[in-house]
Amino acid sequence: MSRFLTTFLIVVFLTGILAGCGGKVEETYIMTTLREATRGSILSPGFKFGFDTPKFISTHKNLALVREGNLIEFFTGRDIENKSKLVEGKKFTLGARKIFNPVVHFTVDFMVSGGDTVRVGEPYEVSFPTLMKKFEYDTEGFEEVDLDAITSNTRLLKPIFNTSFLVKNGKVAYEEIPDPKGKEPSMEFTLRLKNVRFVIDDLSDEMQLILKALINENLYFEGGVSYGSRPTTSQKYRKANDLGGKVKVDFIKYGNLVVMTQV
Repeated sequence: MSRFLTTFLIVVFLTGILAGCGGKVEETYIMTTLREATRGSILSPGFKFGFDTPKFISTHKNLALVREGNLIEFFTGRDIENKSKLVEGKKFTLGARKIFNPVVHFTVDFMVSGGDTVRVGEPYEVSFPTLMKKFEYDTEGFEEVDLDAITSNTRLLKPIFNTSFLVKNGKVAYEEIPDPKGKEPSMEFTLRLKNVRFVIDDLSDEMQLILKALINENLYFEGGVSYGSRPTTSQKYRKANDLGGKVKVDFIKYGNLVVMTQV
């Protein structure tokens, strides 16, 4: 069977499902790959495309990252974080529209798995990470410190007091952190160095999306962070929980890009 005929049959199949669910379909969704939809010459009325079981590598609220080989693109959708869980681990087809502003991305209209259709739709609001090419980003102002020498000990934390510094080969986790006053523990993003970990503070939704991608793909954190003054928690608490305090992320190198915190 030719590729064209296969594509045609899948498009008709999707149209039938949507009509059966009470939806009104005015245009077909052309089945293709993510690479062809972004860099190829595939034509589609209304820039509507269908994707076969795209790989979500990170989702947060209304924004997602989808990977195909070494290609990563933004997908948006109303509550895409939770709706994508409804097809997790299943074979599904996703229908989306290609949008060109403010950055090239795809807005998800629906996901079909078996006889079930998950309607998504355009989000009410979404904010994209601020991106730059690596060679365009200036790391001046970020110090290089001996990361292996840093522990939870106040004396060994002094070199990073009120300092912005570079981190290589850090590991990010999302884990339970005990409360210093004995209240309920909280779930936090943490940055692990060789001999200490830090709670990552003041995170935007966009940066949380990137941190989730690092965790899900088991990638190292490489970027710049800022540390405040002397930590307010006791040294006993920090030693018991292997914590050095809190840091703020200024930028993360991700793929061939630098993701920056929006000011």
